[in-house]
Amino acid sequence: MMVDPTTSNGNVHAAGYGPPGYGGPPPGGGYGGPPPGGGGYGGPPPGGGYGGPPPGFGPPGGFVPPGGPMMPGAGGDVNVTLPFVLSIIEIVLCCNVIFGGVGLLFALQAKSALGAGDIETARSKAKLSMIIVIVGAVLETIGVALNILAGLARS
Repeated sequence: MMVDPTTSNGNVHAAGYGPPGYGGPPPGGGYGGPPPGGGGYGGPPPGGGYGGPPPGFGPPGGFVPPGGPMMPGAGGDVNVTLPFVLSIIEIVLCCNVIFGGVGLLFALQAKSALGAGDIETARSKAKLSMIIVIVGAVLETIGVALNILAGLARS
């Protein structure tokens, strides 16, 4: 016996709303009608739009002017970690205690100055530390190269 999907026991049901005998879709369609008050999240607030940023949020005009705190070299963007790490590498790997030690001393002074809020002193000490470490590494490389060449010349 074949059962007609549109009828069951004399009741009409729509396909997709359960087996025959359960009736049609609920009244109002689907999960019911829209919620009271129109539903959704509503429109924009009165006055059209959501307003501007709170007072004191960003510079006037909405962008940072040239030379402002986001420019490299301006503000508190002093890197004291790199001179410190390079000084340690100079001491340990290159065995260059003189240049590495002096560079480490200036790197520590730069870190201390940055912690105290003296950005210009921190910047100058970090720069001096980097120069000393780089000069030490270059002199170390030249010394190693001359030592290798002298060893090759003797043999």
